[in-house]
Amino acid sequence: MPAWQGDYGIEGFTRTGKVFQCYCPDTDYPPDKLYEEQRDKITKDLNKLIQYEMQLSSYLKSIKIKEWIFVTPEYKKKDLVKHCQDKAIEYRSKSCSILDNSFDVLVHDIGFYTAQIPIVKGYKQRKVDINPKESTSDSDITDWKAQQIPYVENAIRKHGLRFDSNAKSLEIKVNTLTQHSIADFLNGNILIRQWQEYYQEDYERFIRLVSEFEKKVIEKCMFGHLNNNELYNEIQSELKEKLKTTFQILDPLMVDRLSNQVMADWILRCPIDF
Repeated sequence: MPAWQGDYGIEGFTRTGKVFQCYCPDTDYPPDKLYEEQRDKITKDLNKLIQYEMQLSSYLKSIKIKEWIFVTPEYKKKDLVKHCQDKAIEYRSKSCSILDNSFDVLVHDIGFYTAQIPIVKGYKQRKVDINPKESTSDSDITDWKAQQIPYVENAIRKHGLRFDSNAKSLEIKVNTLTQHSIADFLNGNILIRQWQEYYQEDYERFIRLVSEFEKKVIEKCMFGHLNNNELYNEIQSELKEKLKTTFQILDPLMVDRLSNQVMADWILRCPIDF
């Protein structure tokens, strides 16, 4: 339903009786404010079903609206579900010719459309990039280091072996790389958790790919290398290429974040060893 001259409160409908109305907030509201904005939007647009009953019936014809679906990127309070249920009960009691007797009001966030999003993005030649809103703070890194001392020691030892023995400011450089590895690992974990939530099948393929490649990394490190830093970069380049080939829908930035997480994990544990 094009919005020109008004869309009568719906974005579109299916011939099976589903009606969709979309809402994307202009601001990253806190939970209470987001709930209020979404609640008021639902209330206002549902009222348009009554207000524009005659106009809508000319498009719907014999179709009865069974589900009015509020599509929004996310919602943060379960009170919104209750509001939808209250409105469904309210509107089922109204004498509205375009509503089915089983009329329901639902809220769908991005999780409902994870199977379709890659298809649409692929069609439009756009790449998937999950950029988590939360990130690891310096205090998070400090806390993690205090609890995972053996992993930190692994990283310090391995990053130290990437440098020539005569390198200047070696301790500072090694500590900086270790800090980066921990940050990449923790931030990458946040990214991967969201990827698992939104794209379960791709996540499982990612886990299988990393698991298989890890075996080759362990074997590659057994034979040594003339330059440990070159070996590190060689492993990361091969990993990135595998990710790009396997997940062509992913944005290059997301590939970088994923590869950084895996490399950090391998440095903190023992798959990469010099």
